[in-house]
Amino acid sequence: MSKSTATLKITALVVAALAAAGSASAQEAAAPSPFADFAEKCMNEGPRYDRTAALAKESGWGTLSQDMTLGILPLDEPTAFDGWITQTGGDKPFEAIVIAKATVGEKPVESCTMAFAGVDAAQFERDLIAAKSATASGQQNGEVRVRKFFSIEREGFKEAVTLDLPTYPNGADEVVASVVAEQQIEN
Repeated sequence: MSKSTATLKITALVVAALAAAGSASAQEAAAPSPFADFAEKCMNEGPRYDRTAALAKESGWGTLSQDMTLGILPLDEPTAFDGWITQTGGDKPFEAIVIAKATVGEKPVESCTMAFAGVDAAQFERDLIAAKSATASGQQNGEVRVRKFFSIEREGFKEAVTLDLPTYPNGADEVVASVVAEQQIEN
C-alpha cells in the first residue's frame, strides 16, 4: 500500500469518527431539556392518566417499584396510580414518571410527576417560570430540600405545580416536578 493510500484511509477514518462524534453531539443537543420533557409529558395538555399510561405501554417503559412510586406521589389517598422508569443507564441520567387520580374535596383530580437525576435545578425552575408564566404561591424549607409551589393557567383552568429541589443546587441535582389539575373528561 502506498503512503498516499494509507494517508487517505486514515483521513477517511478520522472524518468518519468526527462525523459520528458530531452526530452523537447533535443527538444530545436535539434531546429535550428535562423541563421540556416534563412540559411535554405532564403540562402541555395537563395531566392525563389514560394518555400517559398508553404512552408508557407504547414506549415500553419499565415499571417503577411501588414504594418509589408512592414516595414521589403528590396526592394523598389516590384512587389509582402507576409509575415507570422512562430512562436510565449508559450516559442517560435517571428519569421516572408517576401518574395518579384522586378526589380532593369534591373534585376529581389527576397528577403527573416526573423525577430527574443530574439536572440543573435552578435552570429547571427558571424554565418553568419563563415558559408557563408560573406564579409562586409558597414554599416549604427543609435542611436539604425545598418544596416550591406555583400556579399556572392552561386553557382557563388553574393548575398547581410543585418543584422539590435541593436547598443548595449544584447543577447536577435531583428534581421532582408535579402538576395537579382537575380531571378533564375527554369526549
